[in-house]
Amino acid sequence: MPQPAPTSTSAARETCWRAILLASLVAIGGFIAFIALTNALYLGWHDFTWYITRSRTWRSFGLSVSTASAATAVAMAVGIPVGYALSRGRIPLGRLVDAVIDLPIMVPPAAVGMFLLGFFSVPPAEWVETLLGLKVAHAFPGVVVAQVAVTVSFCVRVVKSSFDQANQRLDHVSRTLGASALYTFRRITLPMAKSGLLAGLIIVWARALAEYESLMLFVGAIQGRTDVMPLAVYLDVTVGKLEWAITQSLLCMTMGLLSVLAFRRLGGRGYLW
Repeated sequence: MPQPAPTSTSAARETCWRAILLASLVAIGGFIAFIALTNALYLGWHDFTWYITRSRTWRSFGLSVSTASAATAVAMAVGIPVGYALSRGRIPLGRLVDAVIDLPIMVPPAAVGMFLLGFFSVPPAEWVETLLGLKVAHAFPGVVVAQVAVTVSFCVRVVKSSFDQANQRLDHVSRTLGASALYTFRRITLPMAKSGLLAGLIIVWARALAEYESLMLFVGAIQGRTDVMPLAVYLDVTVGKLEWAITQSLLCMTMGLLSVLAFRRLGGRGYLW
C-alpha cells in the first residue's frame, strides 16, 4: 500500500525535532569541551608543561594507576563468577541478592567509606589487621579496599550485561554434548563475552581511578601516602595551589577520555552504552 506523501506541517515538525536533537548534542558536548578549554587557557601551555613534568605529578599518577589496577583485578575476580551466576543461574532469593549487590551503587560513596571505617574498627577485621601486621584505614592498602568496595557492584553489572549478550544456546549445546559446566564456561561462554569483559574491565578501572568520596573518609588525603589524583586535587585546592590542581584535573580528564574511547573500541557500545 503506498505511503501518503508527507505534508508541509509534518516535514516542519521533523526538521524541528532534528534541530532539537542536534542542539542538545552540541550543548552538552560544547559545555564539556568549554570547561576543559577554559581551564587549559587559565593554566597556559608554559605552566602546564612545567607542572606536568614535575615528579610530584607523576607520583600521584603512578599511585592512582597502581591502586586502580589492583582494585580492578580484585573486582573482576569477584565480578566474573558473580555476574555469570546472575546471568545464567537460578539463585535462591534472587531479587534480594540483586538488591544487596546493588547497594554500593545506590548509596553515596561517602557512606561506603564510613561503613569501611566502622568495619575495620571492630573484630574480626581488626583481628586480621593485628595478625598480619597491616594498617588498612588511613593507609595505602585502604585505597585499594575502598576502590574495590565502590566498584565491585558496578563490575558485577557490567560483567552480567556482557554474559547476557552471549548466545546461551551454545552453552546448552555444549552441555548436551557432555561438556562440564566449567569446561563450557571456559571454552564457550568466556570467548563469546571476551570483548565485553575487556570493555568492562576498562570502565571499572576508570571508575576506580576517579573514586574520591569513600577515600576521603576511609583513608584521608595524606600527601605522599594516599594522595591519588582526585585526593591530590583536593589537597592542592585547600592550600591555594590552583595550578597544581588544574594540571591534575586535566590529567584525570585525559585518562577518562582515553578509557571511554578504549571502552567503545572494544565493544562497550554494543551491550551497555
